[in-house]
Amino acid sequence: MRFSALIPLTVMAVVVACDAGQDGAAERGDRLLASGSVDEAIAEYKLALRQNGEDADVLIRLGITYAKRGEVEAALQYFRRTLEQDSTYWDAVAVELTEAARVAKDQGSPDNMARALEMAQRMGAEFLPLDLKLELAAYYVEVSDYGRALPLYLSALESGETGPETWLAAARAFQESGGCREGLAYFKRYLESPAARRADGSAARWQYGQCLFEVAEQDRLAGRSSPALQNLDLLIRQGVPRTLLDRAHFARGEILRRIGNLAAAQGEYQMVLDLNPALTGPLVRVAQERIREIRYGEPEKP
Repeated sequence: MRFSALIPLTVMAVVVACDAGQDGAAERGDRLLASGSVDEAIAEYKLALRQNGEDADVLIRLGITYAKRGEVEAALQYFRRTLEQDSTYWDAVAVELTEAARVAKDQGSPDNMARALEMAQRMGAEFLPLDLKLELAAYYVEVSDYGRALPLYLSALESGETGPETWLAAARAFQESGGCREGLAYFKRYLESPAARRADGSAARWQYGQCLFEVAEQDRLAGRSSPALQNLDLLIRQGVPRTLLDRAHFARGEILRRIGNLAAAQGEYQMVLDLNPALTGPLVRVAQERIREIRYGEPEKP
């Protein structure tokens, strides 16, 4: 890697100022940028390109300058051109991309932040600092792109430096991506943490309950009785979502009836009725029929 690519522009300006007699457009641009004359610095850097062609030293200066000004798209173009000319600037460009992302974040421009981080990520996941990895994941969640958020959360968890909130974020990303089965362990890990108790994890328990029921239904329909019963028990014990409790008891009844435990199955069907005292719920009639079958050996005649 060329050392000059990593020297802060303010330092470069001091160095070249010591030999004003050999000033070129790039050096004048360094001094102008150090003095805060950004537009004039950009003009000098572009002059240097016209005079000397696609010089990676100048291209990266332009990328850095546009990034500091918050013009991320222009910065990305110059960073790409830098790498096209000299791949030894790879690490330097990656560092500057993360700085550009921080500038964009501070300026309240999450889209620009994401664009800068996406380029850094394509260059290698190791270039994303943990805090920016989580920022990018949160950005994807905000735009409902859970499939891209999830690998970032999992990578952050591998660092061992994140808190319970990242476990919860990963669990929710799994759930929204259709991976409730994988998400259960992450919900459980969060709900067992002190953070969940301090934050009143009712919303997390509600989502956990949804996943418990979804996975239990998958197992029940596939004939996997034991894991289905286990997850239904967890849902019933935690008591939320309440709207799923009658369905959970009905599902338990169906499993127990199938494996021949009719007395226990009848108790589950009765719970469906108890949870619907007005006897108007969608499962009420079916539960009544199941109880009648168990007691009298035949369904109600139409």
